[in-house]
Amino acid sequence: MPEISVSAIFTAIVPVVLTTALGYLFRRKNWVDQNIQAGLMRLVIWAFTPALVVDRVLGNPLLTDFSVVWKVAAAGFLSVSLGMLAALLCARFFGISDAQTRRAFGYCCGVYNYGYIALPICMSLCPPETVGMMLLFNSSIEVAVWSVGVAVLSGKMSLPELAKSVVNPIFFAMVFCLVCNFTGWADAVPAWVFGTAKSLGACMIPCGILLVGMALPVLLNGFRLRDDPRVSVGALAMRLLLVPALMTAAALFVPAIPQDLRFILLIQAGMPTAMLPVVVVQFYGGDARLALRIVLTTSAASLLTLPAWIKTGFWLLQKIR
Repeated sequence: MPEISVSAIFTAIVPVVLTTALGYLFRRKNWVDQNIQAGLMRLVIWAFTPALVVDRVLGNPLLTDFSVVWKVAAAGFLSVSLGMLAALLCARFFGISDAQTRRAFGYCCGVYNYGYIALPICMSLCPPETVGMMLLFNSSIEVAVWSVGVAVLSGKMSLPELAKSVVNPIFFAMVFCLVCNFTGWADAVPAWVFGTAKSLGACMIPCGILLVGMALPVLLNGFRLRDDPRVSVGALAMRLLLVPALMTAAALFVPAIPQDLRFILLIQAGMPTAMLPVVVVQFYGGDARLALRIVLTTSAASLLTLPAWIKTGFWLLQKIR
């Protein structure tokens, strides 16, 4: 089990915060425009992230057994799906009575920041093989976001929309790597493939975090924190208290799952809401301002709660397991 100290957790989190701030500054000062932002996003999706998948998944000894792979994929899918459903059911408790608002609340509280915050923390605290397992975990989250998530938001599930959103270069890279792992073909892959993937994959995290910061100036325009405290309190309670408690309990007590998957669940448990829900909620005719409120309040509060959840989770795991 990796040694987890408070200083190690903050050491992993601080670069994420500073890189986000740098992205915000660049966009705020108009040192980058929307065209540069869009081009960088394409590079992240089409080159850097697939390369990171190849670097960390291809030949990964933790991902050569199908019984392990399906458990990791199921855990990622359920972590988001059950979180959305729990928040949807609890929305009335926080005084959210409108049906469409409840749906947006449930979606936003369930979809956490599983990528650009969780991955660098995992890279800092865990072995490289665990990072590869987290990438598979995250791929199954994408499926949940565009299947169960769309059903929560709109009341129906669109298979064409699911296929369009999930089947992307990252998906194909993951399938390719897993097939190679299962068949033993990974041993035949030339060294230059791994070298190229390692170089390009190293760009994914910093560029992705910069993009998050670049999106903030537009989102923050006209935002007022004191509006609609019901949503803020409800989001903090669900996203940073109840859902983390459930995910931590799963990491500690669910039997017959790999130890590295327990590490992943403990790191992901306390994550704030992702940026993606703001765009998705708006696309499906929901209240984008509500989504933004949940993103910003949970992100700010998680600077304190996230280290506490990670430290507590690993401490309990060491005691129990």
